[in-house]
This record gives sequence, C-alpha cells and structure tokens, in this order.
Amino acid sequence: MASDGGADVMPDLSHLTEDERRIIEDVMHRHKIEEEREHEFVRRTKDEVRELEDTIRIRSDVQKKKGMDMDATCQICLKTKFADGVGHMCNYCNIRCCARCGGKVSLRSNKVSSES
Repeated sequence: MASDGGADVMPDLSHLTEDERRIIEDVMHRHKIEEEREHEFVRRTKDEVRELEDTIRIRSDVQKKKGMDMDATCQICLKTKFADGVGHMCNYCNIRCCARCGGKVSLRSNKVSSES
C-alpha cells in the first residue's frame, strides 16, 4: 500500500472476484496495522532513549558539581571506576560505561528507520 501525502492509495480491484478482493483487502489491512505498531515501537524507543540520555546528563552534572572525575567512572551506574580509560564508549551517544551497564541495552539492528 503506497502513501501519497498521508492518504492511502487503493489499487483498482474491480476486475477481481469478491473473494480475491476480500483477501487482498485483509492483507492490506494487516499491513497497515503492522506499520502502525512499528511506528509506535520506534516512537516509544526514541522516547526511552531520550529519557535515559536526560537521566545520565543530570547524574553527570551532579557528579561534576561534587568534583568527581566522570572520565574514569561509568556514566550510567556511577559505581564502576576505570583504570587508564578502560570502559566501553557508546557509538550512539559517546557515553563511557562499564560492561555490566552496556550489556543491559539491546538494539534492533535489523531494521533501520530513516525518520528523525
């Protein structure tokens, strides 16, 4: 099903039997529902990432005000200390974290969204 400015474009099904039309319309309806689920999942995931980034930023600011050096500390749990810059850098947000915190996040790498 193609979209044109938000409106669904319905193909010409007049040459098909009633059963064939019903089958095709059912498939198109299921496809639309699946697309809506996917968009909702992407939206919720983006909201969750934004919330986590905000929480980490707030924690980091609090620790910096206390005078703690965040370069040698996991910026998620604020417990694990690193020696000589050890730790994992997130490729997405450039936050340094320990293996335990970095292992908690699972990303769906098989589907890429071009939405911002």
